[in-house]
Amino acid sequence: MIKKLRILMINYEFPPIGGGGGIVTRYLGREFARRGHDVTLVTSHFDHLPRHEIVEGVKVHRVPVIRRSPNVAKVHEMFTYILSALAWSFRYVPLIRPDIVQVFFGIPSGPVAYAICKTMGYPYVVFLGGRDVPRPNPDPPHYRYLYPILKPAIRAIWRSAGAVIACSKGLRELALQTDPETRIEVIPDGIDLSRFHAPKRKAEPSVVRILSIGRLIPRKGFHHLISALPLLREMTEKEFTVEIVGDGPMMSELKEISKRLDVDDLVTFSGTVSYERLGEKYESADLFTLCSSAEGMPLVVLEAMAMGLPVVATRVQGIEELIHDGLNGFLVEDPSDSQTLADRISLLIEDGRTRIRMGAEAIRSVERYDWARIAERYLNVYRRVLSRA
Repeated sequence: MIKKLRILMINYEFPPIGGGGGIVTRYLGREFARRGHDVTLVTSHFDHLPRHEIVEGVKVHRVPVIRRSPNVAKVHEMFTYILSALAWSFRYVPLIRPDIVQVFFGIPSGPVAYAICKTMGYPYVVFLGGRDVPRPNPDPPHYRYLYPILKPAIRAIWRSAGAVIACSKGLRELALQTDPETRIEVIPDGIDLSRFHAPKRKAEPSVVRILSIGRLIPRKGFHHLISALPLLREMTEKEFTVEIVGDGPMMSELKEISKRLDVDDLVTFSGTVSYERLGEKYESADLFTLCSSAEGMPLVVLEAMAMGLPVVATRVQGIEELIHDGLNGFLVEDPSDSQTLADRISLLIEDGRTRIRMGAEAIRSVERYDWARIAERYLNVYRRVLSRA
């Protein structure tokens, strides 16, 4: 009989605040709870959200933080989470007595798990998601000054962990540049195949609908997509539209760029859409684009693929493991290369049969990313860590 575990999850973000890391937390917690494990999460409080609730079997506790935006947390705001989560942990972790602590992001959540381990002896596993891994040319740019300061702490957190998990091979390689001595394994993010499943699409719709989803921050590259639209308009006579879903500090700037380039008639900014309604956006689209300069493993690409959309995206870590150029989408080397980006999108606008074929291949590609399979891989890691404890 498999032992039921007491699992404590630590993440400064959890839906409806934050991005992909919070969604990963949500689905892993759900899958653990479905298997009968006792799952507790400590995360950030925001606005009107309840302090305590049970979400899909997970006991969620939200600690007070200073945070102005649901989409992006600034460095000092993350620091308030560390302090609050530490205070909560020293009071309640001795009562929970977790078998394992799963921490999402080495920074800012990692110091909390590190303190729990050193003072109470509970082992922890670190999930690396993207910006918590030092990198050249980070977004936001001021992180280049933070990373050298944080590297000693990051290494200590990784080395004290029972296991360190990167969500993509590319992120693992990047992390090894910070600490070659840490053993880092790869477990990809997953997809809820019961929520995201493809509708039947027309090969020749009257209007080809291009969709892009993400936080409106420089790293996501929405300005590159908009900059390619004048060229795209020249390349095809077919009617097309672009819908950008998401919110963030670049909203006004992106609207200004679209007006300046005279493509504001093509672009719709839909703002934040609840996770429950995202399926409708994918369903109404014909192809998906993401022009990021860096990623961990973008859930929106997995979701688009599960919904049968061909994807035009940049060749960066995480994405290049999902998109096989010419098979289930197209990869562009440089997000600022408007000519190539427009060319690849125009190919899919012009050729409906290729869109349908690539979309079908995308569906086949994501079957192995079902959350049930991903959660079982995490549980195997936990059992291995506990067997060594």
